[in-house]
Amino acid sequence: MPALKKHLPTLCLSLGLAATAWQATAAEKVVATDLEPLHHVILQNKYVTVMRVLIQPGQSTQYHEQHLDYVNTHIDGSPVKIEFPDKPATLYEMKSGNVKFGAHQGKSDADKVTNTGTTVNHQVAFEINMTGPQHFGGATRPDTSAIVQVLDKPTVKGWKVTLKPGESTGEYTQHGPGVRVFFSEGRVLLADPAHPNHVKEIWVHKGDAFLTEPGKVDITDGSNEPLTFNDYELL
Repeated sequence: MPALKKHLPTLCLSLGLAATAWQATAAEKVVATDLEPLHHVILQNKYVTVMRVLIQPGQSTQYHEQHLDYVNTHIDGSPVKIEFPDKPATLYEMKSGNVKFGAHQGKSDADKVTNTGTTVNHQVAFEINMTGPQHFGGATRPDTSAIVQVLDKPTVKGWKVTLKPGESTGEYTQHGPGVRVFFSEGRVLLADPAHPNHVKEIWVHKGDAFLTEPGKVDITDGSNEPLTFNDYELL
């Protein structure tokens, strides 16, 4: 009993801190992901909502709710703390160049992300607005060392494409709508399938994202540096 009395103040303090933390969490508002202030909607159609997420060192998002499948491309990663309303927080390393899939379809999940690193955490993420696979057709890419599959889920596939200067993906057919996210800067030549030897020329920057549509695709690195991007296609 004396030992219990000795540690009672510390125990009460710990319980009090835990209760205060729970009350603070309970009092925080949970918002939809596309309404969370650090998730900036940059592109949207009936299939996807694309957001640029920028979290400064030491900065936290609000608690945000996710109920749709979610694809997160880490442009510039950092260590983060992820907090949940109903379970202990976790520490996680968002690594630059990685992709993370959240299977939230059919349920409701909420979290809050704090950048615990010393550099800006930069993500390009998109929600899949349609529930379930839409059966657009088989999503495939040319069998080449320049194209590596990085995501294979019931609703979406993804590939990391790394082209050398002057190198092309080769022509392929995209069956479903998609999203393309660039990790590097440079000139991109997009073949015009309706006009032989005609291309659409665009200049991209690190972190740029584009909505893509079904059709014939052939992409060439038109700059003097390697070109790297992730190419996603809905199923």
